[in-house]
Amino acid sequence: MLQDVDQKTYEYGMLRALGFKEGHLMTLISIQSFIFSVPGIICGICTALILNMLFRGMIYLVSDNASGFWLTSTALALGVSFGLLMPLAAIYYPV
Repeated sequence: MLQDVDQKTYEYGMLRALGFKEGHLMTLISIQSFIFSVPGIICGICTALILNMLFRGMIYLVSDNASGFWLTSTALALGVSFGLLMPLAAIYYPV
């Protein structure tokens, strides 16, 4: 995302020079951030769920301890919040 921002610095500057309002530019950048982050969040949560089920299954076989195989709500909330907030911070800071 930072590379994309670096590549578009000139484009954003030209838009501002042509009268594009700062609020509209931030909206454009936010939408672009969500386009990058939503598929990443979905892939990350699916990967975490599969690995969680695999490792908990292995631990269950070794320790004879039963536990749920699903991700906790805290893990999901942290994953989604970091997945949404970090790309925004990565884009807003350089701009």
